[in-house]
Amino acid sequence: MSDVLVDALRDLLEASIDCWALEVAIDQSSVDDHIHIEADGTARLKIYRAPDNLPFRWVVEINERKRTAASISGVLRVVRQTLAPSYQPYQLTIAPSPGYSA
Repeated sequence: MSDVLVDALRDLLEASIDCWALEVAIDQSSVDDHIHIEADGTARLKIYRAPDNLPFRWVVEINERKRTAASISGVLRVVRQTLAPSYQPYQLTIAPSPGYSA
């Protein structure tokens, strides 16, 4: 049975991969609801929901090595860093502007 959240994540991953201009194959297993991504035989990713007893929501297996992600944005970060290693994420700091008083 298909999980609506996993289906939505697959759609988001497809759109993101298109935006990142990456050439990969993405598939979803009908048996276990895992999302499979393969890039030129160099990286094989499997994304699935973490078991309930873990403090994480998602597991991303990269060539059999497991990484966890607490959120969908974490999954996107792991996928992009794996498929596009030259990508440098932006560092964002949110702070009040100088002279701000509450």
